[in-house]
Amino acid sequence: MLRGVILAPDAELRHGVEARIADTGHVLLLRSFDHYLSLEELHRFHRAHAPQVLFLDIASNPDMLDLAAQLGRVLPGVLGAALHHQCDPALLMKLLHAGIREFLYPPFEKQLFLDAVARLTQTLRETPVSRDATDLLFAFLPAKAGCGCSTLAMNSAMAMTRALEGKVLLADFDLNCGTARFLLKLTNAFSVQDALEKTGELDEGIWSEIICPAGMLDVLASGPIQKTIRFETGAIRRMLEYAQRRYKAIVVDLSGNLEDYSLEILHESRRILMVLEPDLATVYLAREKLRFLRTLDLEDRVSVILNRWHRDACLSIADIESVIGLPVQYTLGNDGEAVYRALLGGTPVDGSSDLGKELARLAIFLSEARTEKAEVTPKRRMVEYFSLLPARYSLLK
Repeated sequence: MLRGVILAPDAELRHGVEARIADTGHVLLLRSFDHYLSLEELHRFHRAHAPQVLFLDIASNPDMLDLAAQLGRVLPGVLGAALHHQCDPALLMKLLHAGIREFLYPPFEKQLFLDAVARLTQTLRETPVSRDATDLLFAFLPAKAGCGCSTLAMNSAMAMTRALEGKVLLADFDLNCGTARFLLKLTNAFSVQDALEKTGELDEGIWSEIICPAGMLDVLASGPIQKTIRFETGAIRRMLEYAQRRYKAIVVDLSGNLEDYSLEILHESRRILMVLEPDLATVYLAREKLRFLRTLDLEDRVSVILNRWHRDACLSIADIESVIGLPVQYTLGNDGEAVYRALLGGTPVDGSSDLGKELARLAIFLSEARTEKAEVTPKRRMVEYFSLLPARYSLLK
């Protein structure tokens, strides 16, 4: 679907195109302006939203014909469709000389509009424009609440700013139980929900008000608890696309409840970091979530992180891998004191501590952004989940 924007002071032209776009559903309308934008404003909108087609009113100001003619040079990757009230030979000759191939006029007949959109789409396919956008989008998914996923997501994002030597975004999508604001002692009252409500207006000014800076890390914290959470269709995709053009990497902290918006983020993620700790209930839930992700063809993106690991744990790494059917790709030690000190100070875990060093290595592991599919290793022990109970948990009987 094409991403479009309308610049049309003329109400008849503007409303006519808006109605046809809504009727056909072949263009995602990012914004409809009832006035012309300055060149600086156009550049800002282009950086923020990456439109692909500009529906431009050339009736209200004939000088706009010059902008339409230079559109591809001024805004790379954007095609123009001129709007006017009349279709006469003289105007058509001007458009052809200016290199403008698409021209729309009232009553914006449906088939003519669809033909124009098809030609624009084909042109974009033949001449793709590479955009400076990161594909390093990582989703942290807890197997069970309380396994330290949010702490890992925050610390990994902070360590990634050093590994990548650039800005990283942490987006707290645990919308009703998010802790990023608490972990870093943030005071900005704006939240992820505010960003999603303003996806059609996002620019540098609005974004800088919503995010909370913490050094090289920008944080989109979660907002107040809400009974129901609804987003406009496509809002998450547009917000992520905007962020991908601004940051070297994006870390998303999810609730683990696999809400619809969480699934949308998982589908957009390069890697899904499933966080679990070595206890039976967490491993059981990890297995169930992996089964569900497998039905969505997402299992090959999952990297398993074993948190709070210690040699005296009731379940060995071999046991865990046997139950969930995936290898543990990274382990982190159980350093409660280092985490507690960080919580008190609203800072990341001390980089000189053992856990801090492990987190730095994890950030390097993530920033390498491995694209190969995670290999599912054969089970080391032919045991099923409940066969672990008698041997290790007979005291629960």
